[in-house]
Amino acid sequence: MWICLNCGHKFYNKNQSHSCGNYSVDSFLQGKTERSVDLFHYFIAQYREIGPFELHPVKTRVALLTKMRFCSVNKLGNDFIAVHFVLTRPYDGKVRFHRIENLGDRFFVHHLKIFNRTDLDTEVKKVMQLAYDTGNRRHISRKSKD
Repeated sequence: MWICLNCGHKFYNKNQSHSCGNYSVDSFLQGKTERSVDLFHYFIAQYREIGPFELHPVKTRVALLTKMRFCSVNKLGNDFIAVHFVLTRPYDGKVRFHRIENLGDRFFVHHLKIFNRTDLDTEVKKVMQLAYDTGNRRHISRKSKD
């Protein structure tokens, strides 16, 4: 794990590019609606039930970090939060992602908007676990066993 000497943020790769600065979760939430802030806190609490991680606020979002960033809350709208999950392959389940980005066939970034607490159903929690496993680089240990 590499730690930036300027901002103190942790990265898996040495000298990883990032928006170096002093950002906070509070500043990310400032001026947002009570509903979206509640959804943010609920989402984070649900993720904490899966396992420990650090919050890594940057200029435009709050990332979730274990060994690498595996999820991010990208935006708080008036009545939703926009999140993304990092997986090692496209997810073919029932979750309706509005976009899936292919990053060189290595990682697939799955974008989802959450409007209600009930949107975090069993299927979304399955994706949350898969992303958490990616953050812990379990895909690397699986490849080395194959």
